Amino acid sequence: MTLEPIIRYYPETDTMAIEIRPWPGSPDGRPDEIGGEDAGEDLVIHYAADGEPWLWEIEHASAHPEHIAAALDQIRRRSAIAA
Repeated sequence: MTLEPIIRYYPETDTMAIEIRPWPGSPDGRPDEIGGEDAGEDLVIHYAADGEPWLWEIEHASAHPEHIAAALDQIRRRSAIAA
């Protein structure tokens, strides 16, 4: 079973959250707080407990189409590997 990526946009802050993959483990097993790592201008990559990227948080998203394109590329690559 393949889950569709979740992409959220928050217009009030111009922030986009793009899940690169589903959270590993049970659907309700997400921790209350997720740490992230600065990965570029206005880009924070959040990691799951297994150390793999889980979510890209893009601040000022309308000014960073390159981050959006890179996140979508990550989703496409993961989908190709899983197929």
